[in-house]
Amino acid sequence: MFPRNINSGPLTIHLYGLIIAIAVYLGWYLAKKRASAYKIPPKIFEDPILLIPLFLAILGARFYHVIDYWSMYQTNLISTLYITNGGLGIWGGLLGLFAGLLVVSIIKKLSLLSILDLCAPSVILAQAIGRFGNYINQEGFGPPTNLPWGIFIEKSNRPAQYITSGYFHPTFFYEAILNFIFFIILLKLSVKLKINGQIFVLYLIFYSTIRFITEFWRIDTWVIGTVKIAQVMSISVFIIGISISLILKKRYL
Repeated sequence: MFPRNINSGPLTIHLYGLIIAIAVYLGWYLAKKRASAYKIPPKIFEDPILLIPLFLAILGARFYHVIDYWSMYQTNLISTLYITNGGLGIWGGLLGLFAGLLVVSIIKKLSLLSILDLCAPSVILAQAIGRFGNYINQEGFGPPTNLPWGIFIEKSNRPAQYITSGYFHPTFFYEAILNFIFFIILLKLSVKLKINGQIFVLYLIFYSTIRFITEFWRIDTWVIGTVKIAQVMSISVFIIGISISLILKKRYL
């Protein structure tokens, strides 16, 4: 098991935060290299305006997580600010990111669909890398398993109902693998599909499908009654993706 922190004298490096930073950087670097294909000036990637989608993504991800675990945070509100040890909800992060990209497109007078097409492969790549942070924090795993690829979870991180179990489904790795696969597919399709918005639509359809499926192996996500909110979000995003696809096809036929 990897340590959560690396201490070097007075310096403490939180591996979760480091992994998220690497994921963001690689997504940014990939988008910068591919920007010219979407008629987006590469110099915008040096503009501080990109801090807006980054900030809104982090804010949205944290807000989603805090709402999910409100019973834990309501007695210690200051802890809502502690994000270095985990606690980011991807659906909130995506909503914040897209809102930030909308702001960028308006201010810089760029095509929103072109920006979304450019960013889609970068986003799913960053999501795949970011899932390894769940492994470091021992979160986002599934139910107990005897399969050879089950991962050991420390007793302090196990749900109460599974306290006597040692090995669990590495659900975060399942999602990471599927994200990497669809990242490659999106990259390949991006050179073939020419209608603005198509790559973004495929991202919505791909990721919502991935998340809906992997939710069956999650035991720590937001539930109201017996309904998993992440699956409701997945169905909603899938429908949105299909709807946008139909609109695009009708517009360009």
